[in-house]
Amino acid sequence: MSLLPILWALKTAPVVDAEERAIMVTLAESAWSDGTDAFPSKKTIAEIAKIDPKTVQRRLKTLTARGLISKGNQNAAAYIPEHFRPQVYDLMIPYSWFPDIDQVNAERKAKGKRPLTPEERPDLAEAPSRKARADKGKPRKKPQSEEGTTSPQGEDSQSPGQTGQEGGTTSPGGGDYKSHTGGLQDPQPSPTNPPRNTPRPSVPDNLAADQDGGTDGREVPNQVRRNPGVDLLSSIGAEKPEFLLTGKTLQDQGLAVAGMLMEGWTPDQLRQVIAGRPLPDQIHTTVGAVVSSRLRQALTGPVPDTVRSAAHAPSMSVGVDTLPRPTVIPMQNCDRCDRGFRAPERGLCRSCREEVDA
Repeated sequence: MSLLPILWALKTAPVVDAEERAIMVTLAESAWSDGTDAFPSKKTIAEIAKIDPKTVQRRLKTLTARGLISKGNQNAAAYIPEHFRPQVYDLMIPYSWFPDIDQVNAERKAKGKRPLTPEERPDLAEAPSRKARADKGKPRKKPQSEEGTTSPQGEDSQSPGQTGQEGGTTSPGGGDYKSHTGGLQDPQPSPTNPPRNTPRPSVPDNLAADQDGGTDGREVPNQVRRNPGVDLLSSIGAEKPEFLLTGKTLQDQGLAVAGMLMEGWTPDQLRQVIAGRPLPDQIHTTVGAVVSSRLRQALTGPVPDTVRSAAHAPSMSVGVDTLPRPTVIPMQNCDRCDRGFRAPERGLCRSCREEVDA
């Protein structure tokens, strides 16, 4: 979120070795300018730092004990379901290190936090010295081939019993650097293996796919095809990150929302259905399941009368061509009482038709 914590973790933080440096930089990449609210999961740290997850857990405890990091405000990750929620850490960047502490405190004030002080962020102790290796200074044991064993002429220690014609290179006798018979020769040159499925230079593999699929007709995994429902869900996720959907969940729920738009629902009404209520404090499924449940509940009732006007009908685009469109029944006047009503047949309103049938 800010470059300041990354610079401190990369150049100044008193770490012991490269593993601690990689963990500190990974935490700093997701922290604010004051070093607070960093909450990448242990799995994410392990993948970025190329360290075993158990090593990450052990190193986090060591860094906490030395005061380089501390447990932060857990509410910063409150939008993540509790059983997926990682620990929030604060990088204890010293007060004296910040090049412009007034700007950092101004950002903290805008977030409702009190300003940093030298007492809250004192200078950190130097990194402890690394333990020396137990075998440092001791002579290394020589391999068996160096302790007096000799290889027969024409053989080496790696391929006993092989002649020069069975592997390796040979140096035929005679000849000098000007002759064609001297020099090293490979009796068994490696066969030529041309690469297969070489990509064309004009079409790189990482070219972004368009709305109709991947490059050269190939399907790109997790590619979301845009439609009005996907756009509406994306805008809701941008405004309220706790309702953000991605991948296949966004595609599936986007088609459902697009169908409701075609039925006559307005975007504002769907925003109220999806995000009008906060998420439960404890979610035992996923955010996508909550959104799907709220949409199904809304579909159990009739479409609001205020959205049946053609003025609210959205213009549909890619991805919803196969959805059914509602049948619009025009208004007509009763032949008997001249009152307006909607009916697919006959020229009488419901009241007059009941009187006639009686």
